[in-house]
Amino acid sequence: MNKILTPILTAVLCLSMVSCVKDFTARNTNPEQATEEMLEKDNLRTGSYIAQMMANVLPSYQNGSDGEYGSASYQVVQGLTGNIFANYEAASNGGFHQTNEYNLVADGWTKALFEDAFKRAVSPWTKLNELREGAPYDAALGDILKVAALHRVTDAYGPIPYTQLGSGSLHLSYDAQKEVYTAMFADLDNAIETLSGLVQSGTTRYLEDYDNVFYGDMNKWLAFANTLRLRLATRVAYADEELYETQAQKAIDSPVGFIGEDVFLHKGAGAWENPIYVIEYNFNDGDAKAGATIITYMNGYNDPRRSAYFTAGSDGKYYGVRMGAMVDSNYPKSTLWSKVKCTNDDPLKWMSGAEASFLLAEYYLRSGDQATAKSFYEAGVKLSFSLAGASGADNYLRGTDGVGSYTDPVTGGNSYGNNLTDVAVSWNSQSTEEGHLEQIITQKYIAGFPEGMEAWAEFRRTGFPKVIPTLTNNSGGLIDTDKQVRRLVYPTSEYTANNANVTAAVSLLDGEAAGGAGDNGGTQVWWDRK
Repeated sequence: MNKILTPILTAVLCLSMVSCVKDFTARNTNPEQATEEMLEKDNLRTGSYIAQMMANVLPSYQNGSDGEYGSASYQVVQGLTGNIFANYEAASNGGFHQTNEYNLVADGWTKALFEDAFKRAVSPWTKLNELREGAPYDAALGDILKVAALHRVTDAYGPIPYTQLGSGSLHLSYDAQKEVYTAMFADLDNAIETLSGLVQSGTTRYLEDYDNVFYGDMNKWLAFANTLRLRLATRVAYADEELYETQAQKAIDSPVGFIGEDVFLHKGAGAWENPIYVIEYNFNDGDAKAGATIITYMNGYNDPRRSAYFTAGSDGKYYGVRMGAMVDSNYPKSTLWSKVKCTNDDPLKWMSGAEASFLLAEYYLRSGDQATAKSFYEAGVKLSFSLAGASGADNYLRGTDGVGSYTDPVTGGNSYGNNLTDVAVSWNSQSTEEGHLEQIITQKYIAGFPEGMEAWAEFRRTGFPKVIPTLTNNSGGLIDTDKQVRRLVYPTSEYTANNANVTAAVSLLDGEAAGGAGDNGGTQVWWDRK
């Protein structure tokens, strides 16, 4: 069974003590070969592969031979990494102390994104790639989904296997992150060109029965792909300004435009559960609560979207939990904590419809066109309000108050006494470029909720928004408390079965890093150079 990317075969997601996560059976499956179980899900293979990829950009509910895969997997892939590091959520369950306290040796948690993405997203893409000649449009859509899934992986780890995917190699080598990004831009080029040809031929809807994101609307898939391009272009702005300018301009000039609606994976036929709902309301009576950082920003700005995002505490106010908070068994039982407002039937958010506006605001800020930057900044805020069903955006944009400190309503020792920022919502023409950048990224952070992997990446890239640091840093000095976690560590299974390639990957990581060294949470990935 020692096949391609062998380490990925043994993804056993196991959390002990009070964890909600089941003991998953070992998965001895070639990660570049769709299983028979996958093929049985639908008679039309390409549609089935597309549906499988969509279900695994972020983990969603699936019922297979290896047990239920969904909320428990979302928790370790997303909830206990990006969502915590961005402090959209925080663990109120004392059993989840490792990543919550910067201790990244909890292999079951830090390996999950890497292993599951390759097994569950790359496997069906490989089959689509094999069928590319006869099904070019299906393969092109698969390429967009591959980028949507794997940019999260390279952003979290650094070098990953990418250009050799689909080659049939027994052990895949890793690409430097710059090469991964270059290849992702090429994939988006080809996908947009191919699907544009389909649309120009008169077919604007394709694979409707298998698409629970845009229901077969190819124009929306093109706009999503172009928005992904602008996102990834902006990510590399501090690492490769020429690449940023080239790719950002290509996105701006593209006739397909940008996505202007929130992007969701919607509930399809069969079983479904919203993982955030299950984690916050069901697992152990709630494994997580709203994060202290986002609540503190929204309280400080008196943000009308707050009631659309979160439940209020029993006193009618909003309170979040800090990363690394000291908790006892009674801590999560307090009725004061806010939770994410959602139901078990709600769709799973991939991207904010306002993101492109904020990306464009940053682009024009960088080019020195402050008036256009302001226009896109305010348009992004207004669109976010509209998508959240909130009113009062114009008044909000006139706000001149900064954001104060954080007080834990249950355990005072978990509080944070420093003011988060003096930067207000209102665009002040006398502000510095850095001050305006903080405004843009902070509002993008609020609009992007609850997709924490993207928010964590942008915090590392820009330093914004200013996040309340963990109260407890158990990294052994590997992670600076103020700089916070910069990356995840490679799975130990990689060192067991793919040692030469993962060891070479760490050398690539060190060669690209602007700070830190080695396979640990303090080493900066290539684009993290500000």
